[in-house]
Amino acid sequence: INPRWIKPLDTGTLEFFARSVQVLCTLEDHVLHNGFGCGVMEHLATQRITTPVVRIGWPDQFIEHGSIPVLREKHGLTSDALVEKVLPLLKKPAEKARPNAAA
Repeated sequence: INPRWIKPLDTGTLEFFARSVQVLCTLEDHVLHNGFGCGVMEHLATQRITTPVVRIGWPDQFIEHGSIPVLREKHGLTSDALVEKVLPLLKKPAEKARPNAAA
């Protein structure tokens, strides 16, 4: 799912995919705290959809100044690092996925 915006959340598409997969992974170029992944988790909870959600994004801490590539490398947000985080989720049974894990 590639949302063009966070609000209003495309709840129909989100619910369709949440009911169709073993785990949802949100990826955002934003701090995880109160970000897109939180909105996804909140909506799924109100609908009693129990699909695990794994959020990947910037940590909720001071991020020093620097070039974007250097900061992404430091915080595990390069394309290679993301592949390493997401591929194991696709191989695990649903009960072994880490719900709500912040990266």
